[in-house]
Amino acid sequence: MNAIEIHQLTFAYQKKQPVLSIDQLTIQLHRFTILHGPSGSGKSTLLKIIANFLPRHGGQLSGQLRMPKSQRVAMMFQDPGMQFALDTPRHEIEFALENLQVTSTDIAPRVDAALTQVGISDLADRRFATLSGGEQQRAALAVIIAMDADILLLDEPFASLDSHNRQLLIASLVQLQQAGKTIIIADHDLSGYRGLNADIVSFKDKVVRLSHDQAQFLLDQAPAQSIVTDLLDTHESPAVSLHHFRLKRADQLLIDQPELEFMRNRVTLITGESGSGKSSLLLSLAGLLDYEGSVTLFKWPLNSFKPRELGRKVGLTFQRASDQFLNVTVAEELALSRRQGKQTYFNNDRLNKWLKRLGLSKMDDRVVYSLSGGQQKKLQVLLMLMMGQPLLLMDEPFSGLDAQSAADIAALIRACQEHSGITVIMVSHQFTNLSSLVDYQLALANHQLTYQGRKQS
Repeated sequence: MNAIEIHQLTFAYQKKQPVLSIDQLTIQLHRFTILHGPSGSGKSTLLKIIANFLPRHGGQLSGQLRMPKSQRVAMMFQDPGMQFALDTPRHEIEFALENLQVTSTDIAPRVDAALTQVGISDLADRRFATLSGGEQQRAALAVIIAMDADILLLDEPFASLDSHNRQLLIASLVQLQQAGKTIIIADHDLSGYRGLNADIVSFKDKVVRLSHDQAQFLLDQAPAQSIVTDLLDTHESPAVSLHHFRLKRADQLLIDQPELEFMRNRVTLITGESGSGKSSLLLSLAGLLDYEGSVTLFKWPLNSFKPRELGRKVGLTFQRASDQFLNVTVAEELALSRRQGKQTYFNNDRLNKWLKRLGLSKMDDRVVYSLSGGQQKKLQVLLMLMMGQPLLLMDEPFSGLDAQSAADIAALIRACQEHSGITVIMVSHQFTNLSSLVDYQLALANHQLTYQGRKQS
């Protein structure tokens, strides 16, 4: 048997409407297969079923899934932090290999080879807590590679990676596939796969494997990441100002910025390579990370605000959506933000309209942790916009979202920003079609933030 065979398969949580339904599907072994479709369409669920995590850990499964014998399976979750058991990439890989009963003399070479393949040899002994989201994704992939499984299941493995590192890892996975591995990736974003001889399983409307010509057409039409913004208008009033600002992570210098201003009532996008310090900058602006120099927030020193007062001024959407939730169900999260939120834009009619547009309108009783990664992200952004702080810091607000969902979230942010004049500073590796949302763009490279764009006429 040289394929994964699926017949009349359905899966549901809590005896509700099925989150996945497949009439018939064949996934060939030793191929590179991309599961592509909108957020919440069941891509991650299928990977977890193939990996035998579901229904073992919840839900009801019916139908038939036939797996080839003697095929070892390894899976990388959409949230890499969920699968780390130890403190550093090196220790994590060693632990995985010990559990596989790899001989002690073979462990060190396999650890080094896996770290080298994903380009994080220099991060081998760094604690996971100090790694960026993109660096954690590369570490999780190194674990999967070192395990030497036959079938590699990867759930949104590039969501927090810049385009350069995305291309490097895709090339590494292609090499593994050419060496006989089966690669199955759930990915909403087809950029970077152009020219790849890959199979595509579409999750749009119904789950179906596309023909070779259909797959190649989709890959060739995938847009490249690009954005066009204006250069900074220095006549505007700043919301945040940095003065002789230095930011470090352990002994590593991340940012050394003599002067910089983020303009009030504007949306500013920060781009740069994974691990360059973008998320750390947001944490420092939220008062959660120490820095050198001074930061001014709405003309007041940032360190002059007490924590509760700063919380009323500054909101922060975490890179990992599940870290934001304080309750169990969608309804409970919405009720909390309704009670505590100050955003006047969200009357009942508008809130219901956006819940419907975001595909969240019939999910009141769903446990937030049972939502797909994309659904969690959409709910997280909505909840934080409802809070209504005058400065909102957003770490990867489009991570794990398909193109339409990303466009909907961009429209939601712009609607709130225009209604209430909030200032938004966001970090994102996904910025295709964001020109209508973003006013200014900053690139972080060589420890400095520099405004990009064209001169205003």
